[in-house]
Amino acid sequence: MHMPPLGLGAAEAAWEAHAQPPGSLTLSQSQGHDSTFLGWIIGGDADDVAMPGVMDDHHHSHSVLHDLDHIPSSSSSSSVLPPFQPHVVHHSTHAAFPPFDTPPKPHHPPMPASPPKQTPPAGLLKPKPEAPGTDDAATAVDQLAEAARLAEAGDVFGAREILARLNYLLPPAHAAGATVTPLLRSAFYFKEALRAALSTTTTTTTADASSPVDVLLKIDAYKAFSEVCPVLQFAHFTCVQAVLDELGGAACIHVLDFDIGVGEQWASLMQELARRRPGATLKVTALVSTASQSHHPLELQLVHENLSNFAAETRVPFQLAFFDLDAMDPAELLAITAADAVAVHLPSGSVHAPAVPSVLHLVRRLGAKLVVSVDRSCDRGQLPFAAHLFQAFQSCVFLLESLDAVGTASDVAAKIERFLIQPRIDRCVAERYRAAAAGDKTPPWRAMLASAGFVPVQASSFAEAQAESLLKKVPVRGFRVEKRAGSLVLHWQRGELLSVSAWRC
Repeated sequence: MHMPPLGLGAAEAAWEAHAQPPGSLTLSQSQGHDSTFLGWIIGGDADDVAMPGVMDDHHHSHSVLHDLDHIPSSSSSSSVLPPFQPHVVHHSTHAAFPPFDTPPKPHHPPMPASPPKQTPPAGLLKPKPEAPGTDDAATAVDQLAEAARLAEAGDVFGAREILARLNYLLPPAHAAGATVTPLLRSAFYFKEALRAALSTTTTTTTADASSPVDVLLKIDAYKAFSEVCPVLQFAHFTCVQAVLDELGGAACIHVLDFDIGVGEQWASLMQELARRRPGATLKVTALVSTASQSHHPLELQLVHENLSNFAAETRVPFQLAFFDLDAMDPAELLAITAADAVAVHLPSGSVHAPAVPSVLHLVRRLGAKLVVSVDRSCDRGQLPFAAHLFQAFQSCVFLLESLDAVGTASDVAAKIERFLIQPRIDRCVAERYRAAAAGDKTPPWRAMLASAGFVPVQASSFAEAQAESLLKKVPVRGFRVEKRAGSLVLHWQRGELLSVSAWRC
């Protein structure tokens, strides 16, 4: 039996032949032609870096550089295509139901200081004594911790002074001709994110990709991250398997997605529906925030076109709609999901914390059968600001260590960090600082789901075996999977990277 491509490139055999459980993922046999999802988005060369046994080196011939060459110039009006206007369902008149994802107005009132004991000891985050540059790295970590504590206490001026000093201690994350450790790269990103959060001139969170060129580079970074590191595959495999375990026999599966990304996980679901239940329909409703500018219009266009093309290739009846999360009419969602088996993809941090109870209430009103959630430590907002920043900082260190350990080339790592990791850090710090300044307190993610009446679903034995098999194909040791309270948790050595859980409504 084979491991599914999950829309990330044609995979090779992934685990030993054994009896295939009902509803499990399989790989379509395709040789020489990449029919998987990222093949629709962006091609690759035969020598692209990939995890042996997991990613195939055969891709379409078009590269991202080819796509970049064909982006119309802003100075040539005759060749500029009309801007894509995705069909985002927008209702601004339904004031009875508050917007889910409208960010609070920026303001920086003093925050009450939190007890020092709630901040993780900075020593836990310092480099090992034998590491070169230990003194500078330890000093940088200590000063970043102090800046976070001052920001939490409302001393913005003092925090800025420390951040200014850190400019002399922390080199740019990928300085030319220098090898910068994961700890220092992480410290640099969090220093920059905290500086931006404290800035009085910062009014909104900018889009991860602000131009068509950035969109293509971001997709290229996403593809590279998928190939060299198992984090994305682990999350997507586990989410899709949970949906198959619960709803695999339904005639129509309708996914409400609060964080669609490039949509490749649902391409995998299409493949499974085509194999196991020909004629079954897949609907995806993506809930996006236009106010936060989290998606460039070109990103939405590519998601729509590529998923539609992939559905045509696999002959799966497919529908995709975008809803504006900031001005959404719940009645319309109720109408379009009435006869469907509904699953919800709701990662932690995908909506602003104050809106979570309203979102969970809506999910229950929709009669959803399942909620699947990806929980990253950087998105956990139940801690005081300084403690949260350090937990997120440490999680980032582990992730960057894993990137270096798998042999990621410096230029590839720089691309992944610039277009995927750093924007997430910026959002994480800015949103958590605003929430702390407003006095918003967030319960733990699992506690919120449980208090809303959701019941955790145990990850299936096949999902666990599938994750273990994926990690065996990684060319280095250090990744491991743990089953905890029914969810599957991915670790790099001693640090948790993310967990995936499923909940029945």
